[in-house]
Amino acid sequence: MDVNVRAWMVAVLCSVAAHAMAQAPVEERRPPPEDARLAQQRVEFRRQALERAEAEVRDALAAQKEAARRFAEAKSTLDTAGRSLDKARAAAAEAKRAYDIEMSELERRRRSGSGG
Repeated sequence: MDVNVRAWMVAVLCSVAAHAMAQAPVEERRPPPEDARLAQQRVEFRRQALERAEAEVRDALAAQKEAARRFAEAKSTLDTAGRSLDKARAAAAEAKRAYDIEMSELERRRRSGSGG
């Protein structure tokens, strides 16, 4: 063989050997099947946890909306009751005024009748 051919072959073999050595063996590059299975289980567990958490958020949001609706109803009832209380107080004040006037008139008649 010619020296150039031999040198070329050595260079090619060295290049291939260096390339092969630069790469990690397949066993080191890929996780063992058991690790992949465990990783898949962890991913599935986290996915299920995420779904449960999202369902809890939806439930809490629905409960919050229902509570807000009930609060609005109660607030409306409270406002109506407050207006009714104001009217009742005004009516009671008017009745008290009318009573006081009539009582004063009765006392005045009694005094004028007994004195005269």
